[in-house]
Amino acid sequence: MRFAITAGSIFVLFFSTNYSSLSAQTLLPEAEINAYRILTPEKLVPGVIYSLDSSSIRGFASSDLSRALNTLPGVKMETRGDGGSRRLHVRGSSLRSPYSVRNTMLFYDGFVLTEADGNSPLELIDPDLIESITLVTGPSAASFGGAYGGALQISSMRYIKSGTHGWAHTRLGSTGGGVDLRDTGVGLMGLNNRFAAGISHGFQRGVVNFSVINTDNPGYRTWEWNNKTQINFAASIYDDAGNTHSITAIHFDGNWALPGSINQDQVDTIPTISPGLNYNAHVARVRDLIGYKYHRLFNNGLKIKASILGRITSKKNPYGTSPFYKGYKEETGSGYSALASIEKPIYRGDVWNLDMELTLMQLNDNVNIAEWESAPSPLTVIVPLRYNLDMKAQQNFISTSWIASHDNDLRIEAQIGLSNRQRTTSGITMVELDTVSVETPYLSEKTHNTLLPRLGISWEVSPGFVVFAQASTGFSDPTAFELVNPEDGLVAELDSESAFGMELGFRAKITSDIDLHSTIYRSTVNSAILQVIAENDAVVFQNIEGGLIMQGFENELKWIASEKLFFRAFGSLALHRFGNNTDYSGNSLPGNPKVSGGIQIRYNDKWGAVSIDAKHIGETPLNNSGTDYMDAYEVFDASVNYNLSSEILIEFGARNILNAEYSDWPQLNGVYGKYYNPAPPRTVYISVRWAL
Repeated sequence: MRFAITAGSIFVLFFSTNYSSLSAQTLLPEAEINAYRILTPEKLVPGVIYSLDSSSIRGFASSDLSRALNTLPGVKMETRGDGGSRRLHVRGSSLRSPYSVRNTMLFYDGFVLTEADGNSPLELIDPDLIESITLVTGPSAASFGGAYGGALQISSMRYIKSGTHGWAHTRLGSTGGGVDLRDTGVGLMGLNNRFAAGISHGFQRGVVNFSVINTDNPGYRTWEWNNKTQINFAASIYDDAGNTHSITAIHFDGNWALPGSINQDQVDTIPTISPGLNYNAHVARVRDLIGYKYHRLFNNGLKIKASILGRITSKKNPYGTSPFYKGYKEETGSGYSALASIEKPIYRGDVWNLDMELTLMQLNDNVNIAEWESAPSPLTVIVPLRYNLDMKAQQNFISTSWIASHDNDLRIEAQIGLSNRQRTTSGITMVELDTVSVETPYLSEKTHNTLLPRLGISWEVSPGFVVFAQASTGFSDPTAFELVNPEDGLVAELDSESAFGMELGFRAKITSDIDLHSTIYRSTVNSAILQVIAENDAVVFQNIEGGLIMQGFENELKWIASEKLFFRAFGSLALHRFGNNTDYSGNSLPGNPKVSGGIQIRYNDKWGAVSIDAKHIGETPLNNSGTDYMDAYEVFDASVNYNLSSEILIEFGARNILNAEYSDWPQLNGVYGKYYNPAPPRTVYISVRWAL
């Protein structure tokens, strides 16, 4: 089965927008989030690290991180509607992530956002608030808590100058579809709109930032709307002793529709149709977080960092909890994360240096999930309960790394870590006995201890040419979302995934203006957690024995053609497959295109910038058996930015210029061929940014 009519093989160009004219000078010291926990010369990093600046993150007036992250080899972030529900996997498979984020740790300004069950709330990360993103992929990610896919490190935008200053961003755009069918009424003329504003005050001892964001997107399909209100507060104070004290607080209130997948015939005739409309299928999520962070650098080179973050959340999910839109689910949760590290130079010689670091991390979360046969009745009729479960999850992580470096041309990193995870699930489930539902107590206690060794080596063989290699172990635990099978309502008895990864690569400075990076990787995942179709067509979560094999080849080429012109090409070959002892031995993993990539060009001038963005996604398998595929497709976007003044920037843009037909969110192993969530056709927007 196929989806999309491709435009063929087309050479693609990209112009990335530069907002430097709107970036205020900061009073803050250097960012506390580093690509590695110990500062490393970029050329000698023994692994793969990608960095994205604010111009890449905000390009094309993005509502989320998907556009920026999808320009990185080995990364695939999908959304249903601009700013809608999201999922992300890094060198992995979306079989594990039907929704949200798996296998990837998320850090925000030095705070751990990832919860104890392994889920990362990516919806909290808004492009208007982000200065930079660093993504560590593959074996290196194990240094940040054990997640074998990757570690996202977010650094927020502070917009700081001395005194009091403000900024604002507003955007209006078409959706490619009709009007908003929510009960709350039609959106602003059916337009995708955003308003964000912030104020900052810098003084001798620190800085205070406050921002508010409101977005509303009616969506392309008849039931693909989303909206959110988000409030962020951050403050940093520096005392006489050299200590830095920081506080952050976030309030998020978001809603997004679950349109439901459709089959090929519907794609060809009425692509905007949304089965979820008839069932009010959507998610309403509220999150509140508050945290404190401490940082100090001593004269002897000792660096101490510590943070603690508390969180509470609630979620309502009317229908949309199964492929057949049956049920009503509520979720509440609370917890905290604590992170502390020390870095210390141990030895400084004429040729060799030795450094060490020690990291401690604890994540603790309590989650209650309850589901009923239908939404609460206004007639006070008792709605039958399916289950009411409490999950208490805890992660304890300790690791130490020792780094030996030689004359800035050789670096050896050795890490040993230990992860202890405990998970207790208790409550009641309803079990069918002789056509009668019987309330049954449930209790499950699991403990996992995982040793996390890592070895990385980088060597500058000749000036400008560096080779590196590394290997490590990793893990991924079942999340609260995977606690209960979505179709049969039974508790999924899942074990933790375990992984072993290796990679080999090089960085070459071909000339003073051209850099080439290439990496070969291989990772094996045992006890993999996958959403599969059982013999009775029920969708269930299971541990798959026999292993998954993730292997591939990633490339990145950068060329600074002139002071105004910059080129970047990227691409990956992903040969991800089921292991030899699985039921689908040798088959490609659904959701992973074998080939993907693009070419980017950035042109900036005094008056502004011109941007063209394009990507190619290769043929993508849609089911475990390898019988159905989604065709390859190309997406082209363009924008023009004009600096009205040093304080105001206006952007005009168009997305999907060629009207490519594709699914931005394939529903893998979709029942009855319902694989597709069609993406919007050509859309246009206007965006205005102001900073003073």
